[in-house]
This record gives sequence, C-alpha cells and structure tokens, in this order.
Amino acid sequence: TYFQFYGSLGYSVFYKRARFQDSIEAAFGTQSDLQLFHDGTDSYISQTNTGDLYIRQTVDDKDIIFQSDDGSGGLKSYFYLDGSIGATIVPDSTSLGFGTGGDMYISHDSTNTHISNFTGHLYITNNSDDKDVILRSDDGSGGITEYITLDGSATKVTLQKDLRADDNVKIQAGSSGDVYLLHNGTDSKIEN
Repeated sequence: TYFQFYGSLGYSVFYKRARFQDSIEAAFGTQSDLQLFHDGTDSYISQTNTGDLYIRQTVDDKDIIFQSDDGSGGLKSYFYLDGSIGATIVPDSTSLGFGTGGDMYISHDSTNTHISNFTGHLYITNNSDDKDVILRSDDGSGGITEYITLDGSATKVTLQKDLRADDNVKIQAGSSGDVYLLHNGTDSKIEN
C-alpha cells in the first residue's frame, strides 16, 4: 500500500514517500498560496498570495534549529529558537554577522564575547529622549555596578568609579589636548 483514501475521516494517508520532480511545485491552499519547490539547483518555501508565513514548533520546551554546511562538508547548527527558555540562541564559536561582506560580527567563544567591526566607524546610539547609555560590570564582589554613564538628559559623561591612566598615558583637556595630566612612573605633571 502506497497511499490510502480515508473517506470517513476526511483525509488521505501516504505510506511511502512522494517525490516531486524538478520544477514541480507541491502547492497548498485553494489558490496555491504556499509552495514547496525545487528547481534542480535550489529549494524554496514560498508564500505567494495572501497572509503571513509562520514556522511553528508547538511541542513544549522544544526548539526550531537552523543548520547548514560548516564549511568543510559537515553540518552545523548556526542558531536556534529555544522553546525551553524563550530565546534565540547563537551557539558558542558561531558569529552573528552584519553587512553584505560580513563587516561586523558578534560572537561568544564559550569564555569571552567579541564585537568586531571591519569597516567604517562603530556607533553605539541611544535615540530615546533624555535617556542614557550606561556601561556596567562586576562590582568586585559578585554584583553589577555602573562605571560610566553617557547622560542624555544632563548631556554629560559621568564616571561612577575611579578613572586610572597607566604610566606615560596623558589625560587631556581642550580640543587640541591643550592641557594634560601625566604620571611617568616616577613623577607627576600638569602641563598647559
């Protein structure tokens, strides 16, 4: 038995796989709204006439996993929608790239996190009126504390922790570095 019509149940059952030849669509919906298609080279899932296209996983605590070639003939999971924690996960040692040429990447190597930019300037912008950009880190005892705030309402930079310049590194003021504070490892100077 290859397939069977169940008139009393209102559906058909296939007991063997069905194969569509190249460039023959498997179409669903009264107007063939959804199509699965292979043209001999590439494969497509297309929503063509109406509505949104949903990809759903309704099993409790299960994922939707996106895999592709790993660049050396193997298979790799590049990201997945984690149903148990409700988050999109990019696995360790996999980069999330931006820009047509891969100009910027965010990655985590199981120990450290990296933001790498290869073209132009790197902007961090908060467009919310009177709000801040806050840099936070460990407070030395397992908590989190603020270190630097770019204060959008007061239009100033505020340091919440000490600022230290290493030996022979100047702290400058003025558009041309007109005045600076320096410690050379032995002596300190303020020069105008």
